[in-house]
Amino acid sequence: MVNNITCKSGNIVDDCYKSYDAIVLFLCKECTSALDKIKLPKNLAVTLESYLATAGDIFGVGELRSLTAVEQTKLVRVIVAGCGEGKECKPNNFRIAAGEVIRELRKQKAKKIAIAAPILLNEKRAHYLQALMEGLYLGAYTFDKYKSDAKPMDLMELTVYNAITEAEAVIQRAAVIAEAVSYARNLVNEPGNVVYPEIMAEKASEVAAEHGLNIEILDEAGMAEHEMQSLIAVGKGSVRKPRLVTLTYNGAKDEPYVAYVGKGITFDSGGISIKPDDNMGEMKDDMTGAACVLGAIKAIAALKLPVNVMAIMACAENMPGGNAQRPGDIVKAANGKTIEVVSTDAEGRMVLADAVWYACKLGAAKVIDIATLTGGVMVALGTKTSGIITNNEELGKELVETGKRAGESLFVLPSLPELKEAIKSEVADLRNSAGRYGSCITGGLFIGEFIKEGTPWAHIDIGGTSTVTETKGFKTIGGTAFGTMTLIRLAGKF
Repeated sequence: MVNNITCKSGNIVDDCYKSYDAIVLFLCKECTSALDKIKLPKNLAVTLESYLATAGDIFGVGELRSLTAVEQTKLVRVIVAGCGEGKECKPNNFRIAAGEVIRELRKQKAKKIAIAAPILLNEKRAHYLQALMEGLYLGAYTFDKYKSDAKPMDLMELTVYNAITEAEAVIQRAAVIAEAVSYARNLVNEPGNVVYPEIMAEKASEVAAEHGLNIEILDEAGMAEHEMQSLIAVGKGSVRKPRLVTLTYNGAKDEPYVAYVGKGITFDSGGISIKPDDNMGEMKDDMTGAACVLGAIKAIAALKLPVNVMAIMACAENMPGGNAQRPGDIVKAANGKTIEVVSTDAEGRMVLADAVWYACKLGAAKVIDIATLTGGVMVALGTKTSGIITNNEELGKELVETGKRAGESLFVLPSLPELKEAIKSEVADLRNSAGRYGSCITGGLFIGEFIKEGTPWAHIDIGGTSTVTETKGFKTIGGTAFGTMTLIRLAGKF
């Protein structure tokens, strides 16, 4: 059960739609020609056919229409969910429409629901089923833990009618993925006084215990032994001391490991280079990267995927204080490179510098880091697409394609030579900020300086996609945990 939803697969037979509170039909325009194949009750089929003939364009993605038909003296409620037309008929549009549907069903207080879509009668459309199920589960997500008048959500029982052979396995996989994304969203939505580095380590310990993962937690002393002064410097101003957490999942015996490394700044005030007070509270989401890699390895372990993955969470709280790092300071990272601290608000790349180095030290054959690194990525790509900086063209393409299947938009940005030159310092090896121009690229290139030579690496900047301000599709107000589904699918190659 995910977000108070249970789901099972059903086979379409005569009278299969009896005893439901509501029936949901997912339709793209081209699917209407196959409506007879889903065997709707006679009166409902006539009502729907008449409606489609006169309603005009109702296939906009996520647009809902509610109908009522009389069937054997009983009123039957029907929701028609638009999934596009022509080339729009893609899995992610079913995911988006499903998110809208589940919230409408909650409004209607439906508890037992039948779901059908002509496209699911094609046994080769398992990926459509998975996308639809992810949308239903994630569209139902809410975070009302701190509302005194919050009411428990009623249990909803769904039956999805389809002809896909492995449907039950697909539905279960979607549930595991959605549960992991919801878990990561919960962490992101918690305030900074509840979730801080030590708590992130505790949460990781719980996941490790649940799934039999190996875990290592380095405190300041442990990090000092590895000379991780870049990470330590970021957390010096806070009473909440930093942690570097490494979880290891071994599902492929002696195969090489892929490292997922997440930025875990549990609150980012900017430090001495303090941020403006407007909307500073949103900076509780600066640990989204760490939440994503924790959610990803949770799902990877639950699905028992045949891969070796390590998830590394670089956690700190960036606060001003008498012991905080200052602009102008010079620190030495674990790989021996020195860093001029131009701005204490460019802290994410500093914790990731030591973290990606550690991933390489532990033997990772491939490293992917994910971080709410810059506001510049929003200037470049808007708020629906995350940017990628990589040293490996094939890895970049793989992430983009995997993201498409996961419903997460990614775009590879160029590693321009002049921007790599811009992060060089006159007083140290590197400077942690090169200013506004090309900031999402320079931030990524800075992290790349700490990757072992020859190791494929990609940096994902989720600075514009980690949260949303409106509920739409399968994303609800607050943390999105963007990237979690991509990382899971990347590991599973599905």
